[in-house]
Amino acid sequence: MIEPPNAPLIDAVAAALAASTDRVVILAHAGRRYVAKRVAPQPRSRLQAVAVRWLVKGITGQSLPMQTLRLADAATGVGFEARRLRALEQAGQRVPHLVHEGPDYLLLEHCGNTVANLLEDWTADTCRIEMENEARDLGAFHRAGQWHGASQIKNLTRHDGATWRIDFEEDFGELVPLPVVQALDIILFLNSVSLAGAVDEAESRRLLPRLLALCLEENPDVRVRATLLRARPWVARLAWLSTPMRRRTVRGRQRKGALRLALLADALATLSDRP
Repeated sequence: MIEPPNAPLIDAVAAALAASTDRVVILAHAGRRYVAKRVAPQPRSRLQAVAVRWLVKGITGQSLPMQTLRLADAATGVGFEARRLRALEQAGQRVPHLVHEGPDYLLLEHCGNTVANLLEDWTADTCRIEMENEARDLGAFHRAGQWHGASQIKNLTRHDGATWRIDFEEDFGELVPLPVVQALDIILFLNSVSLAGAVDEAESRRLLPRLLALCLEENPDVRVRATLLRARPWVARLAWLSTPMRRRTVRGRQRKGALRLALLADALATLSDRP
């Protein structure tokens, strides 16, 4: 349940947002920490939207609306994410408590540092253990009939010794069957772990197949497995097309996107056709 409006808190949020141009602003008030999140400042690029649309079309046979994929609706309101947060909290899932829904922002309880940030300081052994736990957590989340839509490790936080899920702007999960969006959750999760922190290329090749197997062990839905199998040749094709990009650098640093795609394709290739 959303708390009754607290005028001093709302005033503090307004001041914090006015003093910053950041989309996400962390503030403290009356001994508690909060996160004020503005609506999406601009839609996702057309190129990103076309790539996702092409992949989903190949896997499901359905064409998602470009307006949805570009987050056009998110730029005009916060209602969808607010509704999802309420529903997930009511279902007993670990998501930030929605304190207040403003006209162009959400005020949430702070739920710790992101796993993506924490991972940068972990050793390879710690990363392996922690990511295996995250894979099991994602599988359990799916087994409960849920989907995230933005399951990258940058959208997972740690608080009170548990993982919490943040960022529920994506609404394409309401447009495709549940097993499809759950399979996409797994793909996004695996891709985000690859080459992160101490998880180098060699470790990614060992770890990603293990994480894939753990997700499916925790949620042994044959429809999710079948969706991943259908995605396998499409991801492999995208990885092949991106091969020339693996040697590209930006300001002297190697671009990781194309190599991540290849590592994801290799992980999916380990998936057995039989449960």
